[in-house]
Amino acid sequence: MLVAGAAERNKEPIVRVLRQYVDPTQRGVRVLEVASGSGQHTAHFARSFPHAEWQPSDVDQRCLDRGSSKQQDTWSNPRRCSSPMGNPEWGLRDTAFLEDLGKANGLLLEKMVDMPANNKCLIFRKE
Repeated sequence: MLVAGAAERNKEPIVRVLRQYVDPTQRGVRVLEVASGSGQHTAHFARSFPHAEWQPSDVDQRCLDRGSSKQQDTWSNPRRCSSPMGNPEWGLRDTAFLEDLGKANGLLLEKMVDMPANNKCLIFRKE
């Protein structure tokens, strides 16, 4: 399994943010994770929110293909999410681009939360 140090550092802070928006006992919640990378977050989030449906995405299909069988069981219908940003290993940096892309697809940027290691957690909701 591919392991990213930044993903390990950020997974619990992100869960704390998600708990403000998602009830772990609620069924029928669907969550798209953009730039899933190693899949560590999706697997961790699925354990923290067992009734939610987690949709990983990544610009690099190899990231989606590398997951362990346990992670693959967690993921449902993995799809690619392409980006005009630079190196896909660097993650998505242009939050204005993401906000515009969200608007074009009926999603409103509700909140941007600072995370460890100069990362951000963006919360979008359907309009």
